[in-house]
Amino acid sequence: MADVYYGVAGHPVTHSLSPVLINLVVQHVSKEVSRAKRFNLMVSDLIDAAAIQDALAWGYVKATPKPVDWDLTGAPFGKFRNRALMQKVLEKTDEIVESFDKLANEQINYSNNELPFMSKIKLPNAPFPEEIWINLTTPLKHQLKSPAVVDFNDSSLIESVNVLRWDGFGWWSSNVDGSGVVRVAQYFGIDIASGAVIGIIGGGGSARSTARTWSKLGGKVKIFGGKRSLSDYEWFVESEHSDNSCDVLINFDDDQIPEDIDVRRFVMKSKYHLIEGDLDVRMEAISNSVIDGRWLLAAQHLECWSQLWAPQIKNSLPSLDLLITKLIHAETVLSSYA
Repeated sequence: MADVYYGVAGHPVTHSLSPVLINLVVQHVSKEVSRAKRFNLMVSDLIDAAAIQDALAWGYVKATPKPVDWDLTGAPFGKFRNRALMQKVLEKTDEIVESFDKLANEQINYSNNELPFMSKIKLPNAPFPEEIWINLTTPLKHQLKSPAVVDFNDSSLIESVNVLRWDGFGWWSSNVDGSGVVRVAQYFGIDIASGAVIGIIGGGGSARSTARTWSKLGGKVKIFGGKRSLSDYEWFVESEHSDNSCDVLINFDDDQIPEDIDVRRFVMKSKYHLIEGDLDVRMEAISNSVIDGRWLLAAQHLECWSQLWAPQIKNSLPSLDLLITKLIHAETVLSSYA
């Protein structure tokens, strides 16, 4: 059994659902694997940091100078109230073994469906006694540039890192933003290898990761503007713009949906926002024709596990729809105590 210290770093981070996801996956995996392969979540933390060195420093000391108030509870993260409410969440989600009916869809086999440009570097096939896992968000994704960090998944090529692992000797880095987009698209029936077209607005780290992953899988990419450009990257080849149409559209800049773009299948939201209401209202909100950002967050989190953190148990991870179901139940529990 490995002791895991987990944190999500960036600014702002007070809204993050990632601490809930790490607890939900650890709970699920603990039932699926032998005791020797289990993970003991020692700490899950919110790291309010505008500089990458502060995020890495947390990895060494495993504590923040000043805990931030978590939006989901209004209490300092890591303190008694939050720990008690997380336990309430896990008591509820422990009962859930099937996904919400409306979410049932194509299943993804994480053990047999490798994503492209995987590094030839061999990851350890067993956890170390102590593991440190960090997710990076804005504005930290582009700040990590060091030969001392092992680049596992071309994160240096796209100049964006959103997941780190300390293996006992050094740091490993990767980016799973694009992998998350791909997983969600596959879940909702998109055959990327057949030449499916994704429309992207934006040119930041998430957009770059998505464009590269989608194209490596055989899909086509159209850029419909954005605050930054992808044209400066030699690896990026944009599909010809014969019209303003695409199969899937995602706006990484502001989540707006331009009226002049013809989206043949569905729109993905790159962000997630607070949902108010009971369980039925919340489930309805994440099962409509515009894919809520929670799907991307959950898919990316599963990719962190299957690609970098614990690939040796990737066939024991929860399905995407089950994790979403548990997440919505968790938010409902937390809101009842707000």
